[in-house]
Amino acid sequence: MTLAQTATHTQKKISVTGTAEMEIVPDEIYFRVVLREYLKDKNKVSLDKLEKELNQAVAAAGIAKEDFTIEQVSGLSWSRKRKSDAELYNSKSYIIKVSEPSKIDQVLNNISAESVYSVDIRNYSHSKIAEYKKQLKIEAIKAAKTKATYLLEAIGEKIGGAIDISEYDNAPIPQPVMYRNYKVESYDSISDSDNDNSDIGFQKIKLQFQVNTTFAIQ
Repeated sequence: MTLAQTATHTQKKISVTGTAEMEIVPDEIYFRVVLREYLKDKNKVSLDKLEKELNQAVAAAGIAKEDFTIEQVSGLSWSRKRKSDAELYNSKSYIIKVSEPSKIDQVLNNISAESVYSVDIRNYSHSKIAEYKKQLKIEAIKAAKTKATYLLEAIGEKIGGAIDISEYDNAPIPQPVMYRNYKVESYDSISDSDNDNSDIGFQKIKLQFQVNTTFAIQ
């Protein structure tokens, strides 16, 4: 009987990580505007009138109808005019999608300051964010191949085909960031110089992708 032993061939390989990143200025910003009824000359200004005023301001700012939606309607709080008399002041919140913060300034400058209970940023993104992510993933895997190539050349080896590829998405979910602290009792018209720099103080979206790749060594 002849015993035959077959040697197991072990593939030499190298594992590297490629990284690509970029920062982009958001062009899809979602503002929440809350309107509240208020007293004027001892008469309550109705929510219907406030909403009509807001609709006109949104249209004048060139914001499309589909980018202006109602979020919530509620009785916000009880405001006591006298000890024995109380009246419910209703409120309504809206989501307005704009391409730049100066657009919301145009809206607020054309409605009654007393009607604005609060303004804040709900979310922001970019219309081409999926395209940017794809571009970064391609750049990351190319970076991994470049790294593996020069590391192997340093020891006199050559890179082979890819054995394994895995990606790591380090792109954070955009979080609401205040653009300007609007208050009912005081917000001023924004100057032209501020409008020219509408992205000042607004956080950019940072995208970063890593690709872990294992290549064969020839």
